[in-house]
Amino acid sequence: MWKEVLTDFLLTLSFISRLPVKIKNIDEWEKRIKRIPVYFPVIGYIPGTIYSIGVLFAHSLSNYKLLFIFGAMAIGYYFFDLFHFDGLLDMFDGFLNQSNKERRLEIMSKGNVGPFAVFYGMLYILLFYQLMSTLNWQAFLFASVFGRYEMALLLTFSKPAKPKGLGAMLFPYNKRYTAYSMIFLMPLLFISPLMFFISLALTIITAYLISRVSEIKIGGITGDVLGGSCLISQMVVLLAFYIFHTFGR
Repeated sequence: MWKEVLTDFLLTLSFISRLPVKIKNIDEWEKRIKRIPVYFPVIGYIPGTIYSIGVLFAHSLSNYKLLFIFGAMAIGYYFFDLFHFDGLLDMFDGFLNQSNKERRLEIMSKGNVGPFAVFYGMLYILLFYQLMSTLNWQAFLFASVFGRYEMALLLTFSKPAKPKGLGAMLFPYNKRYTAYSMIFLMPLLFISPLMFFISLALTIITAYLISRVSEIKIGGITGDVLGGSCLISQMVVLLAFYIFHTFGR
């Protein structure tokens, strides 16, 4: 049993990160790949820890704040979030294009960086940096884990926009996997129940809204939407904590 769990975890790690994971002799690959959303939140703890460490050092050694935040972002994005950031940029270009569904899908599949991607992608990075300068470490751990959990929720609410592709590989999706993945959120409940339930509520709402918008724009979700939604949800959670941090004093 534990060997099966470890194999599924490593497959998930190779699927949504740039870490060099080698898995030998994977049996029932198609069945396993549909099961990886169970472990999405587990992966979120890794970049969440990276950002949290960067924030801790930045706040403790304020003279080197720029260095620590830059380092944490460089490592976290290179190994984990650039994969999702690419999807986010494609979402900006595709969803904000004033054309039909087929044309939007074509734009997203080409992956060329357009003006919407450049502008809103820069805003996202600038905002993320500013939040790292302001919020405590717990906010980034919660946001990173719940951002990955949002992808499992999005699969629950959605259908594939195309019969082939990275997103389509996960369908038909067993909605029980979303319930199973919630088990890995539980450690956060012991850190802060309030932050936990705020994150959970916002993540469910975000996943549902992205699902509906994506269905209107392109007829369902793709791998780009799945990855981009992770960062959107992550930012929604961070902004909520920022509001509480600013106005809840």
